[in-house]
Amino acid sequence: MVTIIDRTLTTFNTSGLTDRDLNHFCDLLFTCGVTKIELTPELVDRLSFPASAASLKQWLEGRNFFLTQILSGPLTSDRPGMKEPKALWKLEPNELVEKNIPVSKLNSCHHQKVRITGLEDLMTRDYSEVFKALLNSDIDTLDLCPGNQQHCATAIALEWLLAGGQSISCGFANHHHFPPLEEVLMGLKLNQPDLFTGDLSVLSELRDLYEKLTGQPVGKMKAIIGTDIFKVESGIHVDGVLKNPHTYEPFNPQTVGNQREIVLGKHSGRQSLLYKLNEPELSESTAHIILKQIKSRCTQLGRNLSDRELRTLASEVQNDKPTEIYC
Repeated sequence: MVTIIDRTLTTFNTSGLTDRDLNHFCDLLFTCGVTKIELTPELVDRLSFPASAASLKQWLEGRNFFLTQILSGPLTSDRPGMKEPKALWKLEPNELVEKNIPVSKLNSCHHQKVRITGLEDLMTRDYSEVFKALLNSDIDTLDLCPGNQQHCATAIALEWLLAGGQSISCGFANHHHFPPLEEVLMGLKLNQPDLFTGDLSVLSELRDLYEKLTGQPVGKMKAIIGTDIFKVESGIHVDGVLKNPHTYEPFNPQTVGNQREIVLGKHSGRQSLLYKLNEPELSESTAHIILKQIKSRCTQLGRNLSDRELRTLASEVQNDKPTEIYC
């Protein structure tokens, strides 16, 4: 079983983090498919674990922890009255030792639980041989956390897991240049759908909470979780999506809690207009006039038109110039 570790909370400024938000963030991470959440000792205190956790913390002397989730109760509810399994949290020590060392020196490492960091340029090398060396090392537990300075961490992480690696560490929304959690999870869902059990529809809620906790907005076009990644304006793009969504969408927008939105702007075409107005019988000459007005107004406003603005413009054109022909 592949282990997905999220490290996002270890790099937060948690001074303004409420206990409720902390618990909700962890809940959402587990829901979307995370196996373990790495926490600092300070955050463990905020989760109000019993006394046994306090003694564990003292024994670790400040080292981070892993929060895991277990199911309590029956796994199925096929009998009337049978309760669904209840999710419980469990704490365990994080005994991974971080190493940024050449792969050739792995066998000289005396630790049995290691997290390999760095490797930002791995995609420019023979990464399959590097992975083979990692998997053939004498290390008992090997976690990979490649840097994302070269924007290749997602590819490295997925190739590592597909090559047989069993553990990868990530950060939500490319936090701290860790492999982007949401991209790794989607990669697993697309490549190993039968094995992936997470619910990625909570990613939009997780994004909103992340922005609230960090004060850092996620880019609107950020892969997987950007709010605008399913906004379609180009005429050719709209035509393709309406005929077959898979032409431009590798996954359904609802999969990540988003929805497709066709917007009208400077690059829109007739198919976009007909779709938005829901008037398939609109004449070509009238559509031409409306599109010309749309492009002019969008240029003036510096943005797309809202649905209300579109309806108003279309009504003006149809009422004022019903017979005007443009070639």
